[in-house]
Amino acid sequence: MTTQLFPDVDAHVVDTNLFIAFERNDAVDLLERSVSENEVRLSVPRRVCEELTPESLPYDTPPVDEAIEAGWVERLDEVDYANPVVSATMDMVRRYIAAADERAAHTVEQADAEVGGATATLLEKGTANSVAVYTNDLPAFRGIERALAEHGYQDRVNLVKSFDFFDWVVDRYRFQG
Repeated sequence: MTTQLFPDVDAHVVDTNLFIAFERNDAVDLLERSVSENEVRLSVPRRVCEELTPESLPYDTPPVDEAIEAGWVERLDEVDYANPVVSATMDMVRRYIAAADERAAHTVEQADAEVGGATATLLEKGTANSVAVYTNDLPAFRGIERALAEHGYQDRVNLVKSFDFFDWVVDRYRFQG
């Protein structure tokens, strides 16, 4: 990766696996530090937030809730299912994941599709002109990318592989004071 940790985009939409990578390695503080130092705000779709806050937790306040309270993460509004670009993007994400996993599209988790829906919503509303999607789910990203290209948003979505990003952040911040 270049010396720039975060892509130069208007919005940063994260999938569940980004937060999980930092939580499991007790490194959420490193994620917060990298986000804060680079003046970035991570955007979490509602269903992703729900996945990160299951009913039985080993701690009182989930790290994603603490991050929202601290202001370096924002919980996105519900996606606009009535918007044809949003619904088409979510459908294509489901189909790409289903094809990759050889299973029925209706069995794909809603949170996976909602990352695409949230990205489409940001672009459609004009809230963002470009978006980085942080995920390790390549079929989901390809579905997002293809659906949005079909609606005139080609070259406005960047993939950031969550596990690679985790490694970059840890390498950069682990031993800094």
